[in-house]
Amino acid sequence: MAQTSQYLEWHGQQYRVRIKVPADLRTILGKGKLTRPLHTSNLAEANRLKWPAVAELKAAIERARRAATSEDPADALAEALRNDPDEDARAYGIDVHAQRLEAKHGPKRAKAFADLAFGRTTPIDHHADAFLAYKANYRAKSAGDFKRVLGWLVRWLKASHEVLAIEHIDRKLAGRFIEGSLVAGRSRDKAAAYLGFLREYWRWLKMRGYVEENPWLDQTLPPTPRLPRDSEPDRGKRPYTDDEVAKLIHGPAPDYLGDLQRVGALSGMRLEEICQLRVRDCAGGSFAVTVGKTENAMRTVPIHTTLTAIVKRRIKGKEQADFLFDELPDVPISRDTRSDPASKRFTRYRRSVGVDERPNAKAKSNVDFHSFRRWFIKKARDRLEQGEAGYSPWTIADVVGHDDEGVKNVLKLTMAHYPGPSSERAKRAVVDAVRLPK
Repeated sequence: MAQTSQYLEWHGQQYRVRIKVPADLRTILGKGKLTRPLHTSNLAEANRLKWPAVAELKAAIERARRAATSEDPADALAEALRNDPDEDARAYGIDVHAQRLEAKHGPKRAKAFADLAFGRTTPIDHHADAFLAYKANYRAKSAGDFKRVLGWLVRWLKASHEVLAIEHIDRKLAGRFIEGSLVAGRSRDKAAAYLGFLREYWRWLKMRGYVEENPWLDQTLPPTPRLPRDSEPDRGKRPYTDDEVAKLIHGPAPDYLGDLQRVGALSGMRLEEICQLRVRDCAGGSFAVTVGKTENAMRTVPIHTTLTAIVKRRIKGKEQADFLFDELPDVPISRDTRSDPASKRFTRYRRSVGVDERPNAKAKSNVDFHSFRRWFIKKARDRLEQGEAGYSPWTIADVVGHDDEGVKNVLKLTMAHYPGPSSERAKRAVVDAVRLPK
């Protein structure tokens, strides 16, 4: 029956697996069919043995298809060929493609391709998944940032006509990438964080024996250029002014942003904390923050009287596990923060109403959603200095989820550890002391 001999071919008194290569991939693979000997003349035995071989050959064809559509087909093909279990087919395919590359791009490009395909060198991201498995404590955002900076490195190497291999990265090349790409258009803090990912990856590669040296160690970022004397003063991140809060709160905020801003301004909560609130976290007159940035972040925050109607409207008809702000999309696997879409939407709105501060054309504004949190703390402190009763500076820290922030240890022991957290009444006094501007 035809079914029993599917994928089989009689060759040299034995059966072998045979799969036809699609016409558009024959140039890449250098042949019209892929075969794998089964070393048996028994048809029943051949049918039993054929499926792993079929899977291998189909995987080789799929890798070739990815190579054909890759941004750099030569590098993708090298990875496909190095995993081809058929040594003769692998060597033939590598030689054919290397000859094409040498004719078109020269011997350096052909040698780089052959070294990758034969396994003499290793693609930059070849061990990326194993590294992330080792770094099990990385959050989704950190894992995404790590893969992002590897992508930047690969693209820079391509643009610089350098070999895309781990073994090719030395201190000189690493320094060129830092100064020529990594710091371009990024803050010093961001560039330092990305450099840290490269340093950790190569430290792991060295630990596992894949490289001998870590070229990113002791590499430093170039100093920040000194601004001219007539440049604008820049005091960094700051709270909103009352006028800015009024413009944002009473402006034409779209969709859920009006409610989101009010909750931020009248609770001092971080944006991600607000976006993670569920219906069950809004019971008993308080917001329950169950997951936060630090251990102190897990707390309860009294719901401001001005927010009561908003919360009541938002929880109506919902299940206990539903989000308070359910308009936000599901979190993709590339990140673990739910607030990203809200942050981007708020930034567009903030700029549209003219609330922005970027002295000397700096990349990021000195005001953002976190400025509501700064404003809340400032207003609570100002009211306290004006004689407001019922709470202390430690109560403000308890409401916003901060620690002692460097207070002397003896005072920390006396005011924090011994008496315990502030009472709900005192925390309520902090929240009620903050009022939105007209």
